[in-house]
Amino acid sequence: MADVHPRVRAALRHVPHRVHRHADLPGSIGGPADLAAALGYSAARVARTLLVRVPRTERYALVVAPADERTDLRAVASALAAPRVEIAPRDAPIRLLDYPPAGVSPLGVRGYPVFASEALQPHPTVLVGAGAAGVEVELTPADLLSVTGARVLGAGS
Repeated sequence: MADVHPRVRAALRHVPHRVHRHADLPGSIGGPADLAAALGYSAARVARTLLVRVPRTERYALVVAPADERTDLRAVASALAAPRVEIAPRDAPIRLLDYPPAGVSPLGVRGYPVFASEALQPHPTVLVGAGAAGVEVELTPADLLSVTGARVLGAGS
C-alpha cells in the first residue's frame, strides 16, 4: 500500500479494502467528480473528511461526508454540544494529524471524535482519503464506522 499513510495502513490491516491512486486512473483527476467518473461510481460514494474545531478552542473533530454535498456544520456542533464549529485552519491537519490538507483521512486518527454522514451508509463501498494527497481508500461503510469509531449524523451532515 505505497502512498498510504502508515497509520492508515495499520488501521486497515484486518479490513478488506482497495487503494486507488489518482495517477493510476484514466484521465485527469481534478476532484471527487472526476474520481467517481474514472471508477464508474456515483459521486455520492466519494467522501471528504473535514477537520473542524470549536472556535477559539483546541476541540477538534473529523467529519466524513459525501464530497458532492454540503456538510451541515450545525449538526456537527450539536453532536459536539458546542455553540458552533468551523473548518480548522489549513495547517491543522498536518500539525495535528500528520495528514496533508488534500489527503485528510478519518482512518488511523486517535484522540478526536469522528462523525460520518448517514448519506454514506446505503452505498456498497465508499472512498475516503488515505492520509496522502491523490490516494483514496475504498471500504464498506460498516468497516469505516468500525475502524474509526465514528458516530453517524443525519443525512446532509
